[in-house]
Amino acid sequence: MKFLRIIILLFVGAGLLFIYCCKQKPPEKVQPATIKIGAIYPFTGNSASAGKDAKAALDMAVEVINQSFEIPIPLAKSKGLPAHENARIEIVYKDSQGDEKRAGQLVEEMVHKDKVVALIGCYNSAVTAAASEQAEIRKVPFLNPDSTSPILTQRGLKWFFRTTPDDGMFAQNFFTFFTELHGKMNINVPGRLILVYENQLWGTSVSRVERKLALKNDYQIAGDIPYDSKAVSVETELKQIQEALPGVILQSSYDDDAVLFMKGYKEKQINPMAILAMDAGFISPSFLEKLGRDGEYILSREVWALDIGRKKPLVIMVNDLFKKQYGRNMNGNSARAFTGLMVLADAINRSRTLEPDSIRRAILDTRINSDELIMPWDGVAFDPATGQNNLGKGIIVQVQDGQYRTVWPWELSESKVIWPIPAWSERPLGNP
Repeated sequence: MKFLRIIILLFVGAGLLFIYCCKQKPPEKVQPATIKIGAIYPFTGNSASAGKDAKAALDMAVEVINQSFEIPIPLAKSKGLPAHENARIEIVYKDSQGDEKRAGQLVEEMVHKDKVVALIGCYNSAVTAAASEQAEIRKVPFLNPDSTSPILTQRGLKWFFRTTPDDGMFAQNFFTFFTELHGKMNINVPGRLILVYENQLWGTSVSRVERKLALKNDYQIAGDIPYDSKAVSVETELKQIQEALPGVILQSSYDDDAVLFMKGYKEKQINPMAILAMDAGFISPSFLEKLGRDGEYILSREVWALDIGRKKPLVIMVNDLFKKQYGRNMNGNSARAFTGLMVLADAINRSRTLEPDSIRRAILDTRINSDELIMPWDGVAFDPATGQNNLGKGIIVQVQDGQYRTVWPWELSESKVIWPIPAWSERPLGNP
């Protein structure tokens, strides 16, 4: 009898223990206080000013995400990422030095040592290509806000995403612009084009697209002039350009080389009808800082300009934050970097976990409207086959009175294009 009582007590005890355990909540997964994102940009070398400009924009985006701001963009009004216990974003910065091999090594370091959940960068297309291939191997989401070589989204990568339009779209904009100059503005555009471009991945990709579109639109390539972006002299190239005139120069250059060519154009009195640049060095902060009035009248494709804020108030709101913090206005590079991180952070917030594949799926599910962006785009939505944002658009700006003013498309423009650009001998002296 005593033995039976013991057995009963054991069964009762086991039952009570089972009920108690069932009532207990399973241990909750502890959310990190910070979520790390790796950023690779050129903080030294030929494109350092663009890299530093991107960093300023990324730092401001982090502040917008981690604090609370009354601006109508995703994550601005909350503190941190609401879906992950208000975890804060932290950026781990690495200097690519504009070197492709180094960028690949930095990816490995940030993934394994710094434990980043995603990557952003790298400005230079060749560097972006190398870094994103390493991210693909390690299955880490890589978002590129600012490299425009078309080939980047033609490699079949599954972990690479790009928010900015590519140079295929931008180059097409050039020829649409030429057509509309003639048809809508009654401005003569010569049929002779001179292609000037740095001889690495980005520049050669641009020239390939421009050459194809020129042929399609019955333009003559009067000069095809590649050069080394690290060169300290472009005397040979300047001579080739002089011999190819008259015509319009289509130029793809980074920071230092854009300034080098402009100084050479003035010294040699090279006077094309227009210089239409593929962004990059021609919209870098260092361009007008170093050239002053000698940078006037340059036309460039762009992704952003402050004057579109007259028709899109969000642009002014965000630019005011940037100017208050850094004492200068945003430009295309900083606007793209800011937007890229906001898009990536929004996806991480929507991701159910911080596992790479979950973040990747959230990026693919991204749907951001135009009115939530400071860019002149129709929104952000990624092509699942290529990782390219299908809703991006470009604009064309011209330096007028020391400011980049939108001159195309006409519906976003309040400034009249100056065409042809004045010869050097007809320009005012001194800096503005």
